[in-house]
Amino acid sequence: MMRDYREHRDEVQGSPHFFLPDGSNVHNPGIGLRWEGDPGAGCPVVEDDDPGAYDALVHRALE
Repeated sequence: MMRDYREHRDEVQGSPHFFLPDGSNVHNPGIGLRWEGDPGAGCPVVEDDDPGAYDALVHRALE
């Protein structure tokens, strides 16, 4: 996957990105990550995964 990304990174538009009715937006909700290895050649490592982030987004969208 990372090899494909590096070969086509100029074409990649982004990761999960949610746009809410109030005009706010959240990129990659609930995920905290860091990069391992050299910039541009490393791999992402997920350090935090909060499934409750999606519940919070739904509640915000309903308000």
